[in-house]
Amino acid sequence: MKTMTLTTKETMLRHIKDVWLLLAEAYSKVEGGLHYASPAHLLNETCRWRVVVHYGKVIAVTIFRAKKGWKLVAMARCFQSGSRARYALCRLIKADLPRSWMELSGKAESFVFTQCGGQSFIIHGSLAHDLLDKIIYPSALDSFHYRREIAGIVKDKILVGTPLMA
Repeated sequence: MKTMTLTTKETMLRHIKDVWLLLAEAYSKVEGGLHYASPAHLLNETCRWRVVVHYGKVIAVTIFRAKKGWKLVAMARCFQSGSRARYALCRLIKADLPRSWMELSGKAESFVFTQCGGQSFIIHGSLAHDLLDKIIYPSALDSFHYRREIAGIVKDKILVGTPLMA
């Protein structure tokens, strides 16, 4: 397995087909879905991808935007590659938690907390508005979660990682 960080459109284009298929499959079951309408939209709106390639095929990916540091905005793994891809995605996230941040809910929140050590990088909910520049609401869950509307759906979210608060 080879881990690569892609930061140019040229290198991203080499893997766009695999990455798009992984993201489309992973987010097809997520309420609100993938926030990118096409591979071109994904390329234009993101600036850093971390991919794990196994025998020439992308089996895990994390996608970033530059926002108060690196914001992890999407992640996926190849379900057909089983535990190898699960391990690869977990390895990517563990490596990035000290140098990026992300919003989580649902299965992604569970995965990052149970498999990737996310509980060591929780960001208090009171910082959500400043990080996201979005309207947020208190959550009934605890002071770390908050609620916000995404794609017309109100979700309980939590922040984890290491943002740059400048």
